[in-house]
Amino acid sequence: MTDTLLINKILNIASERKATDVHLVAGNNPVLRIDGKLVTISEEQIMTPDIINGLAESFLTKDDLARLTTEREVLVVYTWNDRARYRAKVFYQKGFLALSFRVIPPFILSPKDLGIPQAVTQNLTKDSGLIIITGPFGSGRTTTAASLIETLNHNRGLHIQTLENPIEYLFINNQSIIEQRQVGRDTPSYIKGLQAIKEEDVDVVMIGSMTEEGIEESALELVESGKLVIIVMETESIISSLDRFISNLSAAKKAWGQNLLAEVLLVAIGQRLLPRVGGGLRLACEVLTNTPAVRSSIKDSHLYQLSSIMQTSREEGMVYFDKSLSDLVKAGEVNPEDAMKVAENPQVFKQNFK
Repeated sequence: MTDTLLINKILNIASERKATDVHLVAGNNPVLRIDGKLVTISEEQIMTPDIINGLAESFLTKDDLARLTTEREVLVVYTWNDRARYRAKVFYQKGFLALSFRVIPPFILSPKDLGIPQAVTQNLTKDSGLIIITGPFGSGRTTTAASLIETLNHNRGLHIQTLENPIEYLFINNQSIIEQRQVGRDTPSYIKGLQAIKEEDVDVVMIGSMTEEGIEESALELVESGKLVIIVMETESIISSLDRFISNLSAAKKAWGQNLLAEVLLVAIGQRLLPRVGGGLRLACEVLTNTPAVRSSIKDSHLYQLSSIMQTSREEGMVYFDKSLSDLVKAGEVNPEDAMKVAENPQVFKQNFK
């Protein structure tokens, strides 16, 4: 079987079973993630290093292959027979290539359809400030960011620029002008892209990753110049995202950055996707809005106080993560066992559902 036929067969099975992810690792059968759970396709052949090498070479460009050799991993968007688009990661593990495909939904859903709280979306009326979207891999962060950008696109006339790697969701200009720049192709790095934006007439900036050194300072400088900035971070929670943001500031800029962060933060959402009863996935989240108590906690480096603030400030639009889980369980949307696995305080959560 040719590489093209094999990848078509595997992705066809994934599509039929409504899988969100496909994992191909040497020495194993193909593995799918369906409704949040891993499922082995035992009827398919075991992947060998030669098979995976061939599959990678069937869709990677020469430039991609060169980067793979030097950087040991590449991220690309793979369009499968005009049927679906995948975020494809090609990387080395134990000395052999491995492939991971994550399906990109064909439509950008509204914040309401995704279950994003209104406390997040109401900040899209602001002209400047910082919105943080965070969560571990597979938590739907990019989907949330795309939904917020599309909401702006349909409701406000703005000049929006995104920096992403790779570009997953494709936007069509509505009321706004949207320019999507891919890091490594359209700009050498996130930092270089942000530096260029400083000189441009841009209203809104979406930063798809915060992994480059100095990027926190660049993001704050854009907000300080009067732009609305949406950033995506890969951390377990809002508190850990703020801690990382502050820790990554240079010593010379730390006091400035920490105080400015406390002032310009509009809202932060931390999220996870859980298996939904009856199939599919459901968003569970925590939300932090910027009240005087939150500003003081950030300025004084008392981030540990934010958890209790989120628990006691529901009227300010805040959502405590375990309360979000509890509401989903009570509504019959999520099983208690699945919720307890990701609860911030599993023992207390377990007591509530005995």
